[in-house]
Amino acid sequence: MPQVRSLDRSRRNVFIGDRRTSVSLEILVWESLVDVCRREEISLDEICTEVEDRRVSSSMSSSLRMFLLIYYRFLVEVAEGLAPRGRGGSAPNALKEALKRLAAEQRRHAANA
Repeated sequence: MPQVRSLDRSRRNVFIGDRRTSVSLEILVWESLVDVCRREEISLDEICTEVEDRRVSSSMSSSLRMFLLIYYRFLVEVAEGLAPRGRGGSAPNALKEALKRLAAEQRRHAANA
């Protein structure tokens, strides 16, 4: 039976700050991260560093998956008109909002552990 593409994993080297490390994720997760990088005009290393700065107890792979879930859920909130509005009535920046929510989720998880 052929493997399902979404379950195939790929290991990539990334820089988190000045430290080089490898992260293993499903191919579709890597593709989603690249999409976010393109949309937000930020490098993969920068996103990994931002996620690492907010990570408390989960693995880097898990934290990146959680970041993506939060990011895309926020975009759905914006599309449905449910996102909180900032000053001037504009929706907050998706990247900043997702990172803020990731940090809150990491703190909540650590407090309940």
